[in-house]
Amino acid sequence: MVPTGNDSTVTWAALPDRESDRLRLLLFHLGAGVAAVVGLLLVAVLVALAVQGGLGGDTGTVLLVVVLLLVGGPMSLWYLRLASTYGTDHELGAVLPNAGWLRRRYLPVAAVGGPLLLLPLALRPGLLLAYPLAFVAARWVVDLRYTVGSLDPKTGRLRRAVGAAAVEHAEAERLDPDERLVRTHDLSPLRRVHRLHVGEYAVFVLRYRRRGWWGRPVLLVVPADAAERVGAALERIVRTSDWGAGDGLDRSVRIALGTLGAIFLCATGIFAVFAAERLAVVAYAVATLGLFGAGMLVAAIRG
Repeated sequence: MVPTGNDSTVTWAALPDRESDRLRLLLFHLGAGVAAVVGLLLVAVLVALAVQGGLGGDTGTVLLVVVLLLVGGPMSLWYLRLASTYGTDHELGAVLPNAGWLRRRYLPVAAVGGPLLLLPLALRPGLLLAYPLAFVAARWVVDLRYTVGSLDPKTGRLRRAVGAAAVEHAEAERLDPDERLVRTHDLSPLRRVHRLHVGEYAVFVLRYRRRGWWGRPVLLVVPADAAERVGAALERIVRTSDWGAGDGLDRSVRIALGTLGAIFLCATGIFAVFAAERLAVVAYAVATLGLFGAGMLVAAIRG
């Protein structure tokens, strides 16, 4: 990275070695262990259905199992055979996951970690709601460690790519704003910046003026060696920005968002009243309809 002054565009690039990134490999192998355990359980269920159907004379169950195994969709044996025989490498990769990231020393993590992660789920099925959130959080942490970006303190324009997109753009001299994976943000409503150091990275917590937070990043992760330059650029944006809140969202849009949010919250209340004895159903309704409705109401009020 080339040092730049306060009036110049600040650039950074943080690209850990993907072949030896311990956190990434650890999470990937844990996910593979969970997928393997779930797959084995499904196979066991299918075998049990086949045996039960064969012993009890239920030919319909046997026929169902045969259809699922042979022609029952993208993961059927017949589909996999056709894909491996006639499909291209790209088409086959869409069906079968790439095993190039597997490491022998992490296989015990997959073999032990997968069952251990699923054991609480067997005891408390309600945790099924938390597992997708945990997966998204883990993926988010891994992706933020791969970051390429630039920040112009004069205009307050931030361009960045994270995760796999950052790896693809690492060799480019500039981030193309027209590409979908490159995110462009206007930080002119920036009001305050807090900095935290986490290992080899600096995490900037961004706070905006009223009505300026919508669609803008709350966290900005950069490598530690670029923290001072990025921090100086952000402070300059805070000092020199003359951004003023506009009219916000159109009144009709705010009314529509508020109405939909109220409908979703009412639906959540209906689930809570009529399905009170089924805690899993209520929890699912709150985690989906309730949060979605609350988000719409906040957008309508703050828009």
